Amino acid sequence: MAWINSDDLVAPGAFYQVADYLIKHPETQVVYGDRILINEECLEIGRWILPRHSNRVLKWVDFVPQETLYWTRKAWNLVGAQLDEKLRFAMDWDFLLRLSEKQINIQHLPIFLGLFRVHQNQKTSSQMSSIGQQEIQMIQQRELGYVPTMLQLILNTLLYLLSARFREVGLMFDMNRNVSA
Repeated sequence: MAWINSDDLVAPGAFYQVADYLIKHPETQVVYGDRILINEECLEIGRWILPRHSNRVLKWVDFVPQETLYWTRKAWNLVGAQLDEKLRFAMDWDFLLRLSEKQINIQHLPIFLGLFRVHQNQKTSSQMSSIGQQEIQMIQQRELGYVPTMLQLILNTLLYLLSARFREVGLMFDMNRNVSA
């Protein structure tokens, strides 16, 4: 199961790769991957390269690219087969947190599974500082017992962010090595 926003795209081969992984790893109920950022003309403008999944870091920040997220019907049913429809921005983060509460096996697949379109009129760009920020703080209050400062967020996610950067540098090194070979 999955959902994708109207201006985002599924990466070529994503459905096959997700289905293949879930068939080969029946203990896993949820997977997500890396993201390619695109502009209005579908040109690549960036990439999100993520490290292994961390339920601990997930309580602090929503780092999972929603357009790369897939789950089984079993996982869906375990969390009540619904999203919190009162949320407009953070429904995917809330959903993931409810999944991790149930001890559901969530795995990051180190492949590009989705393309996230960035433009001025998108909801993420135009309303994040108002409605989106309120929802984020509400979830942080629920999960952590308080709304953390920026310094607390940095200190509690720094190792995760560094591991993402090391993975990204490693991929660039591998690509350069393959080009020169």
